[in-house]
Amino acid sequence: MKNSLSHKKPLYFSLGFIILILSSNFLVQKIELTGHVSTPIVWGTIIDIMVIIPAVIFLFILRRKPTISIFAPMMILGLFIVHWLVPPYAKESLVYLNYSVIGMEVVLVGVELTILFLFLKSFPKWKRSFKEARLHYPFVLGRMFEANRITFASYKYSAQFQRLSGFLATDVSAIRYALFPHLDRSPPKDCTFSYHKNSEYFGIFLMLIHVMVIEIIAVHVLLMQYSHTAAWIATGLDAYALLFLIGDYQAIRKAPVHVGRQSLYLQKGLRFHISIPFEIIEQIRPCIHSAKECSSDKAALNMTLAGFEPSQPQYVLELAQPLEANLYFGLKRKICRVYITVDEPHAFIKELDKHGVVLNMKN
Repeated sequence: MKNSLSHKKPLYFSLGFIILILSSNFLVQKIELTGHVSTPIVWGTIIDIMVIIPAVIFLFILRRKPTISIFAPMMILGLFIVHWLVPPYAKESLVYLNYSVIGMEVVLVGVELTILFLFLKSFPKWKRSFKEARLHYPFVLGRMFEANRITFASYKYSAQFQRLSGFLATDVSAIRYALFPHLDRSPPKDCTFSYHKNSEYFGIFLMLIHVMVIEIIAVHVLLMQYSHTAAWIATGLDAYALLFLIGDYQAIRKAPVHVGRQSLYLQKGLRFHISIPFEIIEQIRPCIHSAKECSSDKAALNMTLAGFEPSQPQYVLELAQPLEANLYFGLKRKICRVYITVDEPHAFIKELDKHGVVLNMKN
């Protein structure tokens, strides 16, 4: 109990610190508690919102190194907050900031165009690798990641290209799963096992869809009072988030747990995917850990879908050696075990037994 409280102290301190920064800047900029807003005060707000707050989030809340996939949206959100806080007569100080953000966007667009050019140049190799990846990656997301890895492996900055290509692959997969789910052919049913039908996640999904639709309308109306451009940009980002949520649920439906000839393929929506060769699976055993313990296990993946209350996984798949999993937007993580829940557990265990995976009933 004391350990859990000690782990939460940095979180509470960070949230309190962020609230303090936002409220103080609100009083100075919106209420003009200290009088006329000058240029130094505006730049102080910029540093608070776009530097200090992201640093606190990364260091004390996320506890990880900054990544462009998370840092860039933070910067854009910070820009919106700064524009909303600063009074109209003081916005001349934001001209250089706007130009800087536009410059960053131009650089990002340039990088994306470069990747697109390299992709088109290497498309025959990519297409061949995409087809060959079906053996270990039966679904589109995994095949795209594997094709990217093979295609860009020979490039000078292969690690950076694979990270960016993973980001784009997640985006493309989200659009495909959300708008064109009929394009994916389902593997044979005798080697696939769904994990969403007996869960409460569909109710959670519907609730999130309703909340997001209401939030899109409310935020658009609110921002329209200050900036039409900001309102439409925010609406576009919210619409993408809605599309990603739909794509994630469709991926959960269309990409079940797959027991292949040489490996076990796991894909949880658009959140992560991994192909596990049978020879490195040490055992599978019933899970005795609580849902909270499983979700906090940094060396594991959790294939159990969340409901209105945390759900305990059915089984723990132990690996004989660490294996690298592909997370969303090109991120990666080493894992040693996987928590699994399927709709037909007995049939799933029987299918694994055919490939020499041992069920250990002792805990």
